[in-house]
Amino acid sequence: MADYSNINKSTELSRQFNRSVLFLALMTACNVAYADQKDNQNNDDFEVIEVRGIRSSTAENLAIKRLSNATVDAITAEDIGKFPDKNVADSLQRVSGVLIDRDGGEGSRVSIRGTSPDWTLTQLNGNYIASSGAGVPTRSFNYTLLPSSMISSVEVFKSAEARIDEGGIGGTVILHTRKPLDMEANSGALSLEATYDDVSEDTKPQVNVLYSWKNDESNFGVLAGFTRQDKTVTTITNNASHWRFHSDTVEGAERPAIVDQATGEVYNNVWAPRAMSAGNSTEDRTRDGYQVAIQWMPTDKLDLNLNYFGAKLDYDSSSQSVLFAEWNDNHNPYYGVVLDGDTVVAYGNADNGLLNDNNWGDADVNNGVAVRRGLLSPQLTGRERIGGSKSDSFDFEAKYYGDIFTATFKIGHTEAEGGTSRETYANIDARQGSVNSWLWSTVGGKPSYEVSTDLASDKQAYQYYDWFDSYSSENKDTEDYAQADLQFDIDTGIFTTFFVGAKYRNHEIKGIKNDFRWDDGIADNGGYRGYLSGNEWFHNPDFHPDPETLVSNTVVDNSAGNTGAFNFLAFDFAALDSYLRNNFTQTVVPSLAGTYTLEENIWSVYAQSNFQWQDFRGNLGVRYVNTDLSTLTYDDVIGQDNNDTTPNERSSDDGELLPSFNLAWDANEDVVVRFAAARTMSRVSYSDLSQAESYGPPVNINSPDSWTGRGTGTSVNTGLDPMISDQFDLGIEWYYGEGSALGATYFTKDIANLPISAVEIVQREHDCCNGPIEVEMNTKVGGGDAQSQGVELFFQHSFESGFGVLANYTFTDTSTSQVSTNGQKTDAEIPGTAKHQYNLSVYFENDDFSVRASYNWKDDRANGIHQGYNLYTKDYGQLDVNAAYSLTEQLSLTASVVNLTEEVEEGYWKQSNRFTYNQYSGRRFYLGANYSF
Repeated sequence: MADYSNINKSTELSRQFNRSVLFLALMTACNVAYADQKDNQNNDDFEVIEVRGIRSSTAENLAIKRLSNATVDAITAEDIGKFPDKNVADSLQRVSGVLIDRDGGEGSRVSIRGTSPDWTLTQLNGNYIASSGAGVPTRSFNYTLLPSSMISSVEVFKSAEARIDEGGIGGTVILHTRKPLDMEANSGALSLEATYDDVSEDTKPQVNVLYSWKNDESNFGVLAGFTRQDKTVTTITNNASHWRFHSDTVEGAERPAIVDQATGEVYNNVWAPRAMSAGNSTEDRTRDGYQVAIQWMPTDKLDLNLNYFGAKLDYDSSSQSVLFAEWNDNHNPYYGVVLDGDTVVAYGNADNGLLNDNNWGDADVNNGVAVRRGLLSPQLTGRERIGGSKSDSFDFEAKYYGDIFTATFKIGHTEAEGGTSRETYANIDARQGSVNSWLWSTVGGKPSYEVSTDLASDKQAYQYYDWFDSYSSENKDTEDYAQADLQFDIDTGIFTTFFVGAKYRNHEIKGIKNDFRWDDGIADNGGYRGYLSGNEWFHNPDFHPDPETLVSNTVVDNSAGNTGAFNFLAFDFAALDSYLRNNFTQTVVPSLAGTYTLEENIWSVYAQSNFQWQDFRGNLGVRYVNTDLSTLTYDDVIGQDNNDTTPNERSSDDGELLPSFNLAWDANEDVVVRFAAARTMSRVSYSDLSQAESYGPPVNINSPDSWTGRGTGTSVNTGLDPMISDQFDLGIEWYYGEGSALGATYFTKDIANLPISAVEIVQREHDCCNGPIEVEMNTKVGGGDAQSQGVELFFQHSFESGFGVLANYTFTDTSTSQVSTNGQKTDAEIPGTAKHQYNLSVYFENDDFSVRASYNWKDDRANGIHQGYNLYTKDYGQLDVNAAYSLTEQLSLTASVVNLTEEVEEGYWKQSNRFTYNQYSGRRFYLGANYSF
């Protein structure tokens, strides 16, 4: 809404800081944070000195932090088109209190001060950026879409101001691009780079181009930028899925006690995963970024800006996995069971040699003769996905500078669409005695496997085609907005500046899913009506491919990363596609169960005033926001007639009053004491309102389980209210030298209306039975309350020798939130919270050379709920190294290594010996050249 660049650098501050070298460095730097200040309009009146290098940019970051009224951290580019890291999220993780999620080893989402990434608001030049991808769009921006070379600076607001858009309980990240009138005429940058990683072992190129022009009068300019990056992202994984309770004595247990058939020992009242798998996914990413900025100042009072920012990401991928599962206790007995307390950390299955029985019908019949079933796993599963996403943002801004006021009007449109145009998911099994035994183990925390057949060479291991599915799933995210702001320079007592403004946003997301159905053309067979499973198609010997033909000669290489995953032969998608095309006709049928529309109409108004009295400065304000939400979804009940096209429609209209207060006390020339208080809000995630799980319908109910007699299901809850947080900050900062400072901040957040994953026992109709059945419904329940509090410490020192160090540490203590469903209480931690985290960067630079090593570590953190208990990502640390050498003033060579020590990410459920996953996406090497002109 208002000018977010570097808030509240009023001229009165120069009185306190006129002896500060940091302040002088900031004012002479060509920083985008000053681009919109009225005092900088007449660029011909002074020489703009562009500050370059690690030391100068870190000093500039400190100056922005020091002079801000709010609690703000900043990151600025070291040079034109040269951001400190390969990914903006990777740079943000070096800010105290900031955590990132990774996608294929690349920073994708950002969380602040122990809150969910969905509670971090990310904006481009002060406005929302639409993004999309596979699955439901999220409220958190996907940083893999964003080329870092196009960003000049980033501000992280940890305390709220009334004139900043609502939506970030955790905080607000504002990305700034450059403006042409802030740059020299005919200036820019060109960089070429090659990327290599040790998993895919591919080398890929990257090119970045930025050019800026302005006329001799410096009142009209055009800036254009383009980036292209190719990357192969290969991730090696191990997964233990669906931990279950085994007991013969406890009512409601999911499964009976485990009996080791080799020893006869009975394991009662223990937890064990249903399955263990080793996998490998490869994604070919091509990322394009486009930027155009046109700026015109027809008079010294009027500034017109037209901006376009676009990003395009293609992510065709193929994933392969081998899964070892106990699908039925009665048919495949356990052996090799290893217990750690009440936790099974190893077990195997062995072929019991049984023949067909009535439970499996035609599944194990060959020409009417019963055959050995053998093991029901391992299973070779493949998923092939053709997908991509595209984001476009346009905005026009007109700013008029009056004698005592500044008026700003902005309109904009941002949209993104993406998803998968085709996704194929298929599975074949090692049955009929082709594999005699297998065993998996997570003893010591690392997976290992023993299989009687070499799955990396024996194509005949897989004798049974189980099922296949194909579909597309696409979504669109759109927002139109208009805003008007007035800034008055006043001299009324202690108040120096007054802001007032209004904004309207129309935000809509849509999801569309299409099922691909296949018809064999035989009238008496009825063709095929959808999901190719069980007794409908592939179990008919006249209408299924030979499983062996669907196993390729390509070996999936899982040797990198020391994850414990083994090598195996890959599923052959080309062979499957050829079989389908030669034998069936494809029909595309819309799936209402995967179709949804969410629309938000948001009105907001605010008033804010900056003040200064003696050594105190700050702002106070209030923002009112009204959100009119409407949702449209469809249900899917497996086993019922899905011809019911009646939608679920719901609407709500909520208003919130959000006050904020920031106070900074310049205790002396070097010390700043801060206090902040605010009420903030975050809206419910789109996935909680539209789809209960990725690609799934809002309500999905499966048939009853033979052991418990209950069905299982997932359901969204469109009645969830926005989350509200009352939060406070108290901090002290000591700026004791040029580019040097240390400080501490205490923060607390009291969060209400926290959605919590819970299981409800409900009654639902189902075609399986006469009358309703009990269903264990996994859903989100609102009304949870939680508190997050902690301390941030930071230290930064620049030595005259060219060495420097930056360090920060954050301690976050979060309470568990509790709700009650069906008389049972569910506890949940705030997702994404790490109790301890720290960053340490050391650097050296001189006139020709610079090198920086950065280590980031975060403690265990919650990332979801399973069976009523938290899932956790294990503590993780990563070391990155960047170096540059200047051949000339304009030309430099660059080199980087990301994840130098080859760290593997790991997870567990409830307690550390209950392994859930590990994954490794590689160590990446970058080598390039950067030319600035």
